[in-house]
Amino acid sequence: MNKYKRVMKQKEETKHVKRMIVIMSVLLLFGIALFLGTSYALFSVLVEGKQSISMTTKTLEVKLHDGEYIREDARGTMTDKQGKKTDPYRFTITNTGTMEAYYKLYLIEEGPIGEKEMVNTYYLKYELKGDDGSQQEGRIGELKQFYYSKEIQPGEENKVTYELRIWLDKDTPNSEQEKSYQSKVAVDANQLNYPNPPVLADNMIPVVYDANEKRWEKADVTSEWYNYNNQEWANAVTVTSGTRTTYQQASSGTEVKMEGILQMWVWIPRYSYTIKSEDGEHYYGKKEEGRSDNPSRALPGEIDIKFLDVSEKDENGSAQYTGKNPKNWYTPPGFTFGEEELSGIWVGKFETGYSSGEGTGVGAASTALALTDTEEPNKAIIKPNVYSWRNIRVSTLDLVSRRMTESGNVFGFGQSTYDSHAMKNSEWALISYLTQSKYGKYGNSLYSGENKEVYMNTYSGFMTGCSSGLSSAATTSTCGNAYDVMIDQGGGQGYAGAGASSTGNITGIYDLNGGAWEYTMGVLNKMSGNTEDRNSGYTGQLTNGSIQGRSWPADKYYDLYTSNDPKTACGDNPCKGHALNETAGWYGNNTNMVNVTSSWSVRGGGHNFVAVTGVFYYDGYYGSVNDYGSFRQVLVPVGNA
Repeated sequence: MNKYKRVMKQKEETKHVKRMIVIMSVLLLFGIALFLGTSYALFSVLVEGKQSISMTTKTLEVKLHDGEYIREDARGTMTDKQGKKTDPYRFTITNTGTMEAYYKLYLIEEGPIGEKEMVNTYYLKYELKGDDGSQQEGRIGELKQFYYSKEIQPGEENKVTYELRIWLDKDTPNSEQEKSYQSKVAVDANQLNYPNPPVLADNMIPVVYDANEKRWEKADVTSEWYNYNNQEWANAVTVTSGTRTTYQQASSGTEVKMEGILQMWVWIPRYSYTIKSEDGEHYYGKKEEGRSDNPSRALPGEIDIKFLDVSEKDENGSAQYTGKNPKNWYTPPGFTFGEEELSGIWVGKFETGYSSGEGTGVGAASTALALTDTEEPNKAIIKPNVYSWRNIRVSTLDLVSRRMTESGNVFGFGQSTYDSHAMKNSEWALISYLTQSKYGKYGNSLYSGENKEVYMNTYSGFMTGCSSGLSSAATTSTCGNAYDVMIDQGGGQGYAGAGASSTGNITGIYDLNGGAWEYTMGVLNKMSGNTEDRNSGYTGQLTNGSIQGRSWPADKYYDLYTSNDPKTACGDNPCKGHALNETAGWYGNNTNMVNVTSSWSVRGGGHNFVAVTGVFYYDGYYGSVNDYGSFRQVLVPVGNA
């Protein structure tokens, strides 16, 4: 079976747990009978160990506070304030093994109790608090899981005790009287760190690639359609309006034809990172097994990554460490959108292309026709083998990207739950770190040495998805290798085509090295640009003087830098999480910070920038149009999406 379509079965992973950790996975069975005007009672507690992963009943201990009953007030329903004062269910999770583990914590509904009807769980509210400072609250009916992949270190001192409170909402109607509710608290542990699942909009079709048939197919989301531990990232597409309903209703395995695809997206799940120093002085990443020399700026090592639940955030870590075990974790700012913490983001799989017509999925007929500074959001396409949209100023590409989810868009997005925008500098960094981790191309065993760097798109025609098959090469007049060329060249070279992706296979992100250089939304002191002819189009200061133009977008749509030194550019603090100073010069990539002349951030480098381009490349430019400059789009699930 094709490796991109393998079925995920967590039980198959338990052999790793059995060998490496001893941590309990249990089910706490509790029944809560709900009677308006009376009380609700805990009916039973059952602890069941899973023998297949070597558990002991003392590893996870469930205790009840104040006996068997939890009492409501006389009305039976409660305000949130009253509900949070009720006696909780308490349970403790302890890792008694010798290695770090990750666990999922969620509820499994068991239906009603006895002959009572099932209460509408929308009216059941909850609060979960851990003595590690974690806290969640909401409605049971809207709950997917408390935690998806939460880390727990070995040792009694690292145990976490939770308090769970559940109450009937004060606005519960009389129709819910004399009903009941029964569920299980499930705690599953594993040695592997699983990412947050992709958040799909209704118009997005999850896809996998069938390497045998050489085609994209609709994924079966009930099975494994991605596996970050195998460098297989989640992909989804939007399609033309004429095919959208067909693909939404189609069964898994149905081919999703490229001609009907408008956009291709790749999921970057929420994580924290930290960078190791092997010599105690230079932080160039962790040395891989079998490597004789220490990582260097020219040939860096692995960036440590741990996936996080949306409720988790490491804010105080230095993102650097020495010694055996990773520590000082830091959550990159790209996972915070305004005031909202994100479970992940969707990023364009390729540089944004320009379409010949709205909603057609057909690229411009020539590279010259993709040069336009026009506000045409419905002509933005993201797919291979099309010409990158170039010669567009920052304020225009910003409007094009934000309007992609507005009413009347051809992609089928609804703005209320999904936000689209041009990629910020801090969001580019999310790709950079993950690419250089065991979950990205760095961890792909097909590549070794300098070939672990993303291969370069050297095509002077600015076509998306092209690959030279090398991390650095001179400009070429042809595409070279297409994005889907996946024949192992051997000798640690891997795939000549898919080696140009962030994973080293077809599931990754392309055009990160070469092609067109890409504007990212990062700016020095809200400067509009350089001169009256070379600026972003926003109202603001120029290198000399000022200019009137478009209004600036909300702060959440760009990164603001306060100096041209990345060590002090983030409010007089180092710009952790932006892949600037901490990864400067990795693989020989160019490192020029934004400045008063070139105030807008640029990433990736162009096809003609031999030997200095790549995912860690950064530079500045005026914000104005340029034949060599393109952009990338981002889609963010917000609110209840």
